[in-house]
Amino acid sequence: MKTFFRTIQRACRWGLSLSAFLVALDVAPSAWAALGDDVSAIATDQARMKASLQVFQRKSFAIHEMGLPTGTTLRQYVSDAGKVFAVSWSGGFRPNLRDVMGVHYDRYIAGTRGRRVARGPVRIELPGMVVVMGGRGRNFFGHVYLTDLLPTDFDTGEMRPVAP
Repeated sequence: MKTFFRTIQRACRWGLSLSAFLVALDVAPSAWAALGDDVSAIATDQARMKASLQVFQRKSFAIHEMGLPTGTTLRQYVSDAGKVFAVSWSGGFRPNLRDVMGVHYDRYIAGTRGRRVARGPVRIELPGMVVVMGGRGRNFFGHVYLTDLLPTDFDTGEMRPVAP
């Protein structure tokens, strides 16, 4: 009889663990319009993450700013050609860099191998890509951009995080 109850208890624990995992997958924001993606991916991301969206138009690019339910702000910079050339973030949660960088993530990882880990904000310059990030606790910030896709009137200083 004890074996039967232990089996039931294990099944209940497994079911609870699986339920918690599935809820975490549904709530956790992942997969944003990555560097080099088309602007159409932003609308899909906004709907899936239940985020607010504001678009700010500049001369040769647009800033699509999403306010996530977690309090994090994600900005995707889109050229007139409809390509995401930069992404920045600020808030309580750091985004998944694989999702933000897309196909450029592996190049980023290869470029960071062998580098010394330092405290404070980090700036990594790779051929065609720049990554800046930092933060701790519940205050993270950063941006990544593709230097080959930057519009001529784009100022990288505009990507600095906005103070809460």
